Amino acid sequence: MLDTLTVVYVSAVTVLFFFWVYGIYAFFRDCRRTYVPKFRQTLRGWKSMWTEEDEQELDEHEQQLL
Repeated sequence: MLDTLTVVYVSAVTVLFFFWVYGIYAFFRDCRRTYVPKFRQTLRGWKSMWTEEDEQELDEHEQQLL
């Protein structure tokens, strides 16, 4: 009886472990496909805003010199 119970317990823990690992893998896969591109897009937007501000400051400075 103890051997059967041990085998069932170890089998159940193993199956649950595989579902747990797959859940972690799916979470990271979803993050990589959704949040990473959005984060990169946000960084590109910030970078373009910074360069536009720098260009505007340079234009204003050049106009003041003229």
